[in-house]
Amino acid sequence: MTCRRPLIPAVVAATVALAPAAAAQAPPPTLQWDRECYTEHQPMTFTGTGFTPAGPVDLLFSRPGFVYGSFETTADAAGAISDYVMAEEGQLLGDDEDRALRFATANDRTRIEQGTEPDAQFAPSSFTFTRWMGFSPGRYVPGGKARLEVYGWAFAQGRTAYFLFRKGSRTAASVRLGTITGPCGDLKKRITVPRKLRAGAYKVFLSTSAARPSGRGTWRTAHVTRGASASAARSQPMRRAG
Repeated sequence: MTCRRPLIPAVVAATVALAPAAAAQAPPPTLQWDRECYTEHQPMTFTGTGFTPAGPVDLLFSRPGFVYGSFETTADAAGAISDYVMAEEGQLLGDDEDRALRFATANDRTRIEQGTEPDAQFAPSSFTFTRWMGFSPGRYVPGGKARLEVYGWAFAQGRTAYFLFRKGSRTAASVRLGTITGPCGDLKKRITVPRKLRAGAYKVFLSTSAARPSGRGTWRTAHVTRGASASAARSQPMRRAG
């Protein structure tokens, strides 16, 4: 884990929300996220209110029946929390999952230890976690069509995506795909391959820059040919950069 606010993998405190209830009443705490959808190494910023002032708060990340990990924070003097956490794909997604709903619960440790009623002990919430990928064919014909896909670029939601044909360090052609939309950052596009491209080998990139590969993007080797139609070429996963 290399991020500043890591999710701690553990099945710790899996029963923390099951502490016995007591008669004491306390205002229910709240937990909110700044986005609906996140991906790997993207800051997941949260805020909350109604916790024990200056008390410890544990965030548990889970799906039904399984706890993925935890993150510890502390409420301020007014009982509010505000921080962020980052996770890797393997910490919140299974091998067979590309995108899934995950639950987060902020547990007030002071109230749990005191046996306060359950509704005042924790604040439930949820968000979607997604892999980020790119798909493109490996063969292109100038003037022909090609299907491209940006998937799960939540870190680039609202930005413009481009498809670059690169020869060494030079961008031979750039095609504007459109805006990466939706909370998880998706875009599907059928483009016309630039006619000015010469036959030969290229590296092709999905990027948020029109001039060069962006820090987080995808790439693959490809060929431009004038001998066969690229319209039937299937899009395949691209390698990730950044």
